[in-house]
Parts: sequence; structure tokens; C-alpha cells
Amino acid sequence: MKMEELLYEKIWNRKELDGSAPRVDVGSRIDVALKIDRGGHRLLDIGCGDGTLGYFAKEKYKEVYGVDIVEGALEIARKRGLTTIRVNLNEEKLPFDEQFFDTVTCLDVIEHIFDPRNLIKEISRVLKTEGIAIISSPNTRHLSRVLSLLVKGRFPKTSGDEEGYDGGHIHYFTYKDLEALLEQNGFEVLGKYGVFGKNFLKEFRSPGIVIKARKQQRC
Repeated sequence: MKMEELLYEKIWNRKELDGSAPRVDVGSRIDVALKIDRGGHRLLDIGCGDGTLGYFAKEKYKEVYGVDIVEGALEIARKRGLTTIRVNLNEEKLPFDEQFFDTVTCLDVIEHIFDPRNLIKEISRVLKTEGIAIISSPNTRHLSRVLSLLVKGRFPKTSGDEEGYDGGHIHYFTYKDLEALLEQNGFEVLGKYGVFGKNFLKEFRSPGIVIKARKQQRC
């Protein structure tokens, strides 16, 4: 098993997954994603973990798929009704045909990926034209993180996980970073959201970024 795979296995093992009834905290990235999701025929949740998002999204979709690197989490996701496949996104493409999904969610995954551009391109490939992508990441421009850099002279941490360095985060984003990345790869940004109700001055007040974007018609 590779070092990155061991890292995420350790994170999930610490969480002691037991398959109990899933719950979603009000205002969390999953809660925001579920509220802005329009539904459709097929949903893919990239980095699905134990399948919490997919479990609650099933009423909006006929088919719900999930991919993740941790087999133990995927086992629980399968029990919650998701069709799951183990994928290392740093080495493998998504194992689906082009234009297969109506919606792709990818919550707090992109900061772990060696080349985020490849991830966005893969999301675009498997999405139908006019399909919806919902992407989230920690917000590096959050006021506490800006102050950490300016006042304390320390680069801010964006993960609460104790394993690895900053929980395995290797890229850091602001709203404008993610927006530009999506637009450069053929998406139209439809909405930008804060988490835990931090929508006023969200660029500074929200610890997390959530962006909803539509795959544009090819020219």
C-alpha cells in the first residue's frame, strides 16, 4: 500500500466507522451541497467516504455512485445504497464513460490531489453537457488564516486531521482560485456559497468554499 493510501486509511480508522445511521450537521459542506443539488438520473460523489452525502441524495436520483481510496469507508457506503468503486485519483482516471452523470459532487477532495486540473478535467469528461458540478475546499482566505500568516508568521493549516502534514492537504484555494480553475476547463459558475451560514463576506468569514458550476455546451 502506498504512503498516501496509508495516510487516508489511518484517518478513517481513527474515526472508527461503525455504519451507524448517518447524520449531516446543519450548514456543513454536505448540507450546503444537498440543498443546492437539483437532482437527476445519476449522481457521482468523488471522495464519498462512508456515503453520507449519497445516502441523503438518493431520493433525488435513480442511481448514486461513489469513489474513494479507502475500502473500509466504501464498504459502509455500499451498505447505504451507493454503487462504489475504489479509485486512487492521483493515479487513475474515473472508471466511467463520458457524459455518464447528471451531477458530480467533490467535497474537500481537490486539495489532496497532485494536479487539480486533471481532476476538474475528469469531472468534465464524465458529466453530461449542462451537467452540474459541486466542488468544495477549505478557504485559505478565511480571516483566521490570513491573520495566522500576517500576524503569527505561520502558514495556516486547513485540516483538523492529525495524520500527516495538515491532514494530507497539498494545495490551498480561495473562491477565486476554484472559480478560475472551473472556468478554464469549460464550466460556468452558477453560485458561490459559504458554510455554517457564513454567506455575508463569505470570502473572509466562511472557513469553507462551496461552488456550483455547469458544464457548458461544447463549441
